[in-house]
Amino acid sequence: MPSEQTRKYLAHLQRGGTGLVEMRRLLDAYAEYGDWEQLKVQARAHNLLGKTSAHMIDALLAAFKRRFLQPLGLPGALTVAMAMRSAMPEAAKTQVLFPYYVRSDALVERCYRDLVLPRITLPGAALCLDEVRVHLQHIGEQHPEVCAWSAYLQLRWSRGFLALLRHFHLLERYPSTALQRLWLLPEAFAFFWLGLWFTSGSYWSVTQDDLWPLLQTNAEMSERLLNEGHMKGWWSYQRLGGIVQFQPRYNSMEEWLQHGLA
Repeated sequence: MPSEQTRKYLAHLQRGGTGLVEMRRLLDAYAEYGDWEQLKVQARAHNLLGKTSAHMIDALLAAFKRRFLQPLGLPGALTVAMAMRSAMPEAAKTQVLFPYYVRSDALVERCYRDLVLPRITLPGAALCLDEVRVHLQHIGEQHPEVCAWSAYLQLRWSRGFLALLRHFHLLERYPSTALQRLWLLPEAFAFFWLGLWFTSGSYWSVTQDDLWPLLQTNAEMSERLLNEGHMKGWWSYQRLGGIVQFQPRYNSMEEWLQHGLA
C-alpha cells in the first residue's frame, strides 16, 4: 500500500458526483446483466441514468467502475447488487454502500479519517466547509497534485465532501454543520462480517480489518452485533474469554442474502 507521501490524490468527487440514486440504478442493472461491457452499452443506449449529457453518463460509469469493480477488500459488485435487491432495510443498504465510496477514493478516505473519525464522539462534533478547505491546503503541502488545485476546485471538492457525508447521514442537513454518528445496523454489519469471513475463514482476521473504524464500529459494538446475528439465525457464535466459535449458517453471501433476510 502506498504511503501517505507517495499516494496520489485525485479530484474524483468532481467526476461522477456523490449521489446514491445513480449508483443504485447501475447496481440494479449490473445484477441483471452481470457484465461490465453490457452495462456500459445499456446505460448509454437506453439512458438508464436519465441524463441528457453523454459526458455525465460516462462520468457516472467511471465512478461505478472505481467504486465496485476494483479490488477494495470488500464484497464484489454482484454481491452488492444482490444486497440492493434483497429484503435488507433501506437504511442498511445505504450503510453497505458507504465503504465503497470511501475506500475507492484515497482523498475522501484521508479526509474522513482526519476530519470526521477523531471528532465524531466529541460533544458538539461539527465540520464546516472552511475546515475541509483548510485541510486540503494542509494536504497540499506534501502533495503537489493537490497544491496545484485552483481555489475554485478546492471549494467544489470541499462542498462535495460535505455532500457525501450528508448523503450517508453523517452530517446534518444544511445549514447545520453537526456531525452524526454511524450506528451500524445488523444487516449491514452482517454483510461485511460475512464477506470478510468467507474471504479469510478467520474470525481474528475479520476483527482486525481496518474496515471497522471506517464504519465507526469498535470491539464492544461488534460483540453486540455478533450476538444479535446469532439470535437472528445468521450464524452460530459463542465466546468464552479468548476462545471463540463462529460458524455461518449459510454457505455463501448469496445464500444469506436470498434466505437469511427473507
